Amino acid sequence: MTTTSIPGPTRSPQLALALLSLPSLLIAIDISVLGVALPRMAADLRPSPTELLWMNDIYGFMVGGTMITMGAVGDRIGRRRLIVICAAVFAVASAAAAFSTGPWMVIVTRAVMGIAGAAIMPASMALIGRLFPDPRRSVSAMGAYMTCFLVGMAVAPLVGGVMIEYWWWGSVFLLGVPVMLLTLVAAPRLLPEFRTPDAGRLDLPSAALCLSSILLVVAALKMIVSSGWSWQPVVAAVVGVGLGAVFVRRQHTLDDPLVDLSLLRRPGAARVMWVLFLTALLMGGTSIFWAFYLQSAQELSPLRAALWLVPSTIAMIVASNLGPWLGRHVPPSRVVLGGLLMMAAGFLSYALIPAGRSGILAVVCGAVLATAGVGAAFPFLMNDLISHAPQERAGSAASLAQTANEIGIAMGLVVLGSIGTVVYRSRLTASTGHADGSWVDGFRAAGTRHDAALLHHVQDAFTSGFRVVGVFGVAVMVVVLALHLARSRPAA
Repeated sequence: MTTTSIPGPTRSPQLALALLSLPSLLIAIDISVLGVALPRMAADLRPSPTELLWMNDIYGFMVGGTMITMGAVGDRIGRRRLIVICAAVFAVASAAAAFSTGPWMVIVTRAVMGIAGAAIMPASMALIGRLFPDPRRSVSAMGAYMTCFLVGMAVAPLVGGVMIEYWWWGSVFLLGVPVMLLTLVAAPRLLPEFRTPDAGRLDLPSAALCLSSILLVVAALKMIVSSGWSWQPVVAAVVGVGLGAVFVRRQHTLDDPLVDLSLLRRPGAARVMWVLFLTALLMGGTSIFWAFYLQSAQELSPLRAALWLVPSTIAMIVASNLGPWLGRHVPPSRVVLGGLLMMAAGFLSYALIPAGRSGILAVVCGAVLATAGVGAAFPFLMNDLISHAPQERAGSAASLAQTANEIGIAMGLVVLGSIGTVVYRSRLTASTGHADGSWVDGFRAAGTRHDAALLHHVQDAFTSGFRVVGVFGVAVMVVVLALHLARSRPAA
């Protein structure tokens, strides 16, 4: 497969990299910023438990579900052109989301934003390889790009907290408008154009199978969380898994598949993918608990809650730069191991949250350890997967890795949110005799009635759910550590 370069202005690769990194930063912020805005949005829009879950994670699922497809579209119409088109779509959808009048308007506009974000990320990574043809500079540029993504995830609570404190919840969506307008104007002037003329036709059935499989499985999880076990979620899950199997089989039979799954048969690649997926699942899933614990369980204002998360933001930035520096002095596998152990310690801190105000310190320490750990390990994991792929398949490897990361973040919101909800309901039922809906409903009911006793029971039940989520996180990290050690052993 060959790639055609269409002449275009490239005044400075560094400026082009900065331009490509800005949307990455914004896309990462939009994945997790809603967790901070959700308490205010829930009070204003009054969503059902199912609508609440869809509002929070539809963006991440659309990013993960359509990224492979949109990467293939960029190969055919040109990466720069795709970035420009989707920047405009993202800006319009962001403005519409800011003025949503109901839960389903939020869900639809965030779905559109997710599709646009899914197009921008793989196109950007493909252009980075062309902007920096030297392998060493390319790795450094990719590291800077991924650092921006991680920093976006880390600063989202602070940015969201400040904006909600001084404006309204819709302001968090308006962040995307100026950034995407800048991309729309500057991209034709700073970015070159590349496309693959012999990439073949886009396999639309594969694209439909991929997205349908992901959304059906997620819908099944949501129905179970919302209304318990019944035949509807079971059927949805079975159909979703079946469509996923058909998708995988179809990729093996096509001459020009939507995604080259043979990459996963390379030594250690599948283990790295699982590590990326599981760590993203835990980081994405715990993000919703931070906001509700600090704002609702500890009754802090959005701004004060955001300020308590500043240490985790600093830890992410420091670790993202310290990790590569350490990798030049010690084996990278040891840096990754240290980062994963820090993550495990962070989730252990969540499992041991004490009662009262001292719980804030435990949550902040857990957030610092978890974000620092993933910040140090993530660039090495991404580089390990991409650098071991053949040069002509590096884009497919990056797309697979990003898809695993995005789906992991979104799936974590469902899985860990479900665990927390089950524990919350059980504990609240034991203390009050009944429990309806989610903890959002519990906090809202206690506030509406000005019932201090009910609020105390809801806060205690929610914190119990957070502790169990921490225990689950430690258990998953044991699996992650085992996968990493198994991956490192042959190299040693």
